[in-house]
Amino acid sequence: MDFLTGEYLIGAFMVLIRITSLMLTAPFFSAGVFPVRVKVFTGLVLGFCLFPVIPVEISAVNMNMGFLDVIILVVKESLVGITMGLAGQIIFAGIQMSGQIISLKMALSFASIVDPMTRDQGGVVNQVLALLGLLVFLHVGGDAMYLKAMMWSFEVVPVGTIQAELATPLFIEMTTYLFLIGFQLAAPFIVILFLIDMSFAIFARIMPQANIFFISLPVKVGVGLLVFVAVIPFLPFAFEIMFDRLAHYISLLLEAVSGN
Repeated sequence: MDFLTGEYLIGAFMVLIRITSLMLTAPFFSAGVFPVRVKVFTGLVLGFCLFPVIPVEISAVNMNMGFLDVIILVVKESLVGITMGLAGQIIFAGIQMSGQIISLKMALSFASIVDPMTRDQGGVVNQVLALLGLLVFLHVGGDAMYLKAMMWSFEVVPVGTIQAELATPLFIEMTTYLFLIGFQLAAPFIVILFLIDMSFAIFARIMPQANIFFISLPVKVGVGLLVFVAVIPFLPFAFEIMFDRLAHYISLLLEAVSGN
């Protein structure tokens, strides 16, 4: 094989584009603690390591392509990596959404810290859940799963053959799953703290002169922390189920955008 042909070089560049776009969007790999230069360098290293096992000489890459065709091909390859990365980001968005709901019910929504992964301000509870979810993600081999899915993507979706519009129905389903995750994880807090709010509402009707807001705030925080301590041992099992479903979603996405 001649490694200096134009078709091979263009195909190799498209492989780098797909891998780098995945590094910039996938969970853990896209963490804000990693500089962009490190992510791009990691993508380049993985690309060079995978060149011997990835077929890049395909019909979608040829020397008769114009500049606009190359730009379109770059966009297509970027969409493959972004599509795979967003699948995992939706799962983590659902976990963070549950933390925001819990913080709101516990009256802790005003307490925020900097998320070490995204470098954004966020509530304390959703930061704890996101970090716990990341640890479980690494424990179950989520990073290795993404690397395997990336290699498999070149078999299912060869360079330049993505049909991104076919993934729209599946992304709608995954967005629905995002809200399902958020409310399932926050369900114990919603129910228990709602009952506490109802109790304080009745108490306020019985004793109107009592300062309900002053009394309810520490009670809601304390009860919320007790519930959090009670449910946190079960969260890793719930996260494992979510990440198993993530692997299923990634395979469905790749099969969908392949057009087969």
